[in-house]
Amino acid sequence: MRLPALFLAVCLFANAQVVQESFAVDPGPLDFIAGDGQEQIILQMLTGDALTGVDASSRPVPRLATAWRKKGEGWSFTLRQGARFSDGAAVTPEDVAWTFREIQRSPRSSLAKRSYLAGVRVETEEKGVWLGTPKPLPRLLMELARIPVARRGQPGTGSGPFTLETGTDEWRLQSRPHFLSPRIPGFRFRLIPDSQAILQNLRKGWLSLGTVPARPGLAPPPGFREIRQPTHAQLLIFSRQGAAPLKRFEIWRREAIPEGFFGPQARPSRGLWPESLGFAPVPIQGSPECADRIWKVSYAAGDELVQRLLLALRERARREGIELVPHPVEPGLLVERLERGDFGLACALNLFEPHPWSVLDYLEPGGALNFCGWSHPDYRGISETLNAPNSPGWTRLQELWSRQPGALPLLDFSSVLWVDQRLKVVPSPLGLYLTTPGPSAWTWTP
Repeated sequence: MRLPALFLAVCLFANAQVVQESFAVDPGPLDFIAGDGQEQIILQMLTGDALTGVDASSRPVPRLATAWRKKGEGWSFTLRQGARFSDGAAVTPEDVAWTFREIQRSPRSSLAKRSYLAGVRVETEEKGVWLGTPKPLPRLLMELARIPVARRGQPGTGSGPFTLETGTDEWRLQSRPHFLSPRIPGFRFRLIPDSQAILQNLRKGWLSLGTVPARPGLAPPPGFREIRQPTHAQLLIFSRQGAAPLKRFEIWRREAIPEGFFGPQARPSRGLWPESLGFAPVPIQGSPECADRIWKVSYAAGDELVQRLLLALRERARREGIELVPHPVEPGLLVERLERGDFGLACALNLFEPHPWSVLDYLEPGGALNFCGWSHPDYRGISETLNAPNSPGWTRLQELWSRQPGALPLLDFSSVLWVDQRLKVVPSPLGLYLTTPGPSAWTWTP
């Protein structure tokens, strides 16, 4: 009996040694312009290519561009010959220009990508594109790694090493001919929002890898190994009620969150900016006195770790006569409220890029983390001096932020994963998926 080709393809995919993974939330339709959120970003990095990549040592490396050189106040990028989108069309300079201009133009585009491209000028060249920028040139190279290129007029079509098929609560990715030469046949992501369910799936061997719940004393089951990778991720509390509530949280995070409270996955933050990016701990200046006695804190519904943290902070707040009210909000709605500034206090996770300029998202007009409308007349002058990671202006800028910050980190995260011991992966401070070559370099061993 002759079977339909589509049926055969599905069977082959199902029987192949694909990586079994999970998503906590539905990433929504693949969209390289408007798509946002951690799950969407993972899909974009698997199915798309940015001009540059970032390797496991946090250095810029070639991706869709094979080379770049300084040209005036920007970079001239040479596109990779032979790169093709998933539908077979060749990647052209016009595709790159359309993607960047559409992100800059569209009010629906990803806030983070819009921030990366703020002030960037785009011109097509014979073999690539030229990007002019008011930012330090090394910073642009790193930020471009987070902007995969879409086919002109088709925001859901990328040129990456895997192609995507979606089903009911399932996302299947299959390897394709690509310059990164993926060594695994593909992925199957299932929607598993509950950390306890993820733990059970790992113990039963139904997942190839997964994030371990934040609990002390958990050991990997037979056939798995544990991977710990430092990250630049922090849980942040944003305040549109001034710095006084943040000053209170600064005190409470030391007293209400003892070491080991979340196992090896998280520890209380110190200072205002990530120490992992080279910033020394600096405290908030000023008084913690605040007239409000009821503090509603919005956070992403279903996030068990944040919920547990807020309950611990609530008990500490009661000792000072303050009622801390955790307010769960659907994750997409929380992002919208943050972008509109429609909150008093809000708690959200952020993964900083592997360079110090990523903290400028707090400070820049339109910055991806400037939800509180922070501004200062001295900012522009100081920011123009930040031409290197060790520029003295960083100290001045952090001191400026400490007088009236709009956000405070509560937790610093480490990534603790259980991985099938036959699956060889490459850990990095950006996690398993966001580096180059990233998952394309993963292999299965007998």
